[in-house]
Amino acid sequence: MRKQLIISIVILLFLTLGFSKFFYDLKTTSVRQITEHWSFFVKDRSDHLVFGESDQRIKDVEPNHSLIMQQILESPLKHPELAIRTNHQWVSVYLEDQLLYQYAASKRNPTPGLLQTTLHLPEGYQQKKVRIITNTPYEYYAGIPAQVFIGEKSEISRYFVLRSIPQLILFVVCLSSIIAALVLLFLRRKPDRQQIMATLLLVSFVFLIGFQSIVLNIPASTLFSPTSLSLIYNLTSILIPICLTNYYLLRTKMYHRFYLAAIVLQFFLLFAGLIFTFINQLSVPVSMQVFNGFHVFLTLYTATIALAESANQNHFYVVCSPAIVIAAFIHCFFYIQLFAGAANLTIDWPLILFSLLMFIICSYHFSEDLAFLREQVNRQREENQKAIIRDERQQNLLQTFKLLAQQESGKYDQLQSLEHVLQHATSYYQKEFSKRSKFFTYQIKVPKEHELLRENSLLIIIQLLENFLIGDEYGAVDITVQEQAGKLVIESSTNVFTRHSFAESIQTETTVEHQSLKHFVKSADGQWHWEDKDNEHYFKITLSI
Repeated sequence: MRKQLIISIVILLFLTLGFSKFFYDLKTTSVRQITEHWSFFVKDRSDHLVFGESDQRIKDVEPNHSLIMQQILESPLKHPELAIRTNHQWVSVYLEDQLLYQYAASKRNPTPGLLQTTLHLPEGYQQKKVRIITNTPYEYYAGIPAQVFIGEKSEISRYFVLRSIPQLILFVVCLSSIIAALVLLFLRRKPDRQQIMATLLLVSFVFLIGFQSIVLNIPASTLFSPTSLSLIYNLTSILIPICLTNYYLLRTKMYHRFYLAAIVLQFFLLFAGLIFTFINQLSVPVSMQVFNGFHVFLTLYTATIALAESANQNHFYVVCSPAIVIAAFIHCFFYIQLFAGAANLTIDWPLILFSLLMFIICSYHFSEDLAFLREQVNRQREENQKAIIRDERQQNLLQTFKLLAQQESGKYDQLQSLEHVLQHATSYYQKEFSKRSKFFTYQIKVPKEHELLRENSLLIIIQLLENFLIGDEYGAVDITVQEQAGKLVIESSTNVFTRHSFAESIQTETTVEHQSLKHFVKSADGQWHWEDKDNEHYFKITLSI
């Protein structure tokens, strides 16, 4: 215990030092984001001049109208670089009248995407005016200023790597959660269909969050073109709530059909949007606006369903509904702000909220799986103990039947015939079946001169009789043991018991009950055949004599 405490303290110390170094490096770098002292105006409308910060949306900017932002650069740097980030906008960067960079429409890229680029500033840049011109064909992204960073060439990359560590941590957490969910599903013995679907939906939800975090990770985003980044980001933004709401649907009980109607409508909008996008009638960002508009309604509807399920003692919603409701209202507030044009898109609040929901839902899902696995281990332990007791009982019964046969004949120095042992077994089980109000018939057609079978073959017969005796679903058992072509053939037709008062059969997993018997037959080089015929089970076991 003391050793573990020391190890924990050392690990905590290393983590503290690591985070301190991270924040120190981030704070002491020469790179900074230029957010203040900008002047904004729309091209050909110089009368509309706005002074302020770049972290707000500029009002009254229409699609395809150029927004110009400018200010004088004053930072003294030896090897200065500018880093520009824009959201679905075309960009031109000027230093005074000198064009430094241009991202414009072309045949290959007819629509803008998510841009992240770095450009070198020429000598004598100080006290010169940098001018950044952006325009977009989408109303959704009109009026959003570009994000501008300035710093030494040697520090720009390190600055963005450090800023991307939270996204990298989120990606690692998502990857770990996916592996954990799949391992826990694999450890379940024969998981039901709903459990498989719930795990796959949760894994998809977590994977999409992790994938989107990589898209937002600035160093990783340089591996993709702006158009590809836009496509990946928008598709993941559409699919994340779809996976989440379908997971919620599987968790509903009382109000399942009411929530199902909203999910069907969600899929209809998705497929309609994809079709119109595929035939070039809509762009992906425009489709996003439609889906986000519906999502405002769906988040509130989800919150209502969560509260209703929680009131009906659905344990998942009892635990998770507070987070679902809070996230739903924050989502609605965020989307309403977007449609009202009052918010910018520099912070991805939906991803933050979805990540928090992921932590909560995964924690519940994993705790549920772990509780099930503990119960499964306990059941397995009990089954093993019962199997040991059952095997001992069967061995004792076999020895008892052999001793009775020897006492009857008075021949203790030689093996008794198979018929004698089977007759004593028949007498014993007729009494036992009668005690349980079951019908039992047993026919033996074995020549008297046959000696005893191997013990494992006799144990197969006893095990078969024990299964029929213990199984509550069997009301009538008819067993025939006979010799055919030098083989001992055991056949049984068993009728499944019917509760006449309820007019329904008792359903049990017969195949599971007889798996051990089937394995025992195979290990004795015997043949096993079993089939269902309505309310009758037919067994045929063939053993070597």
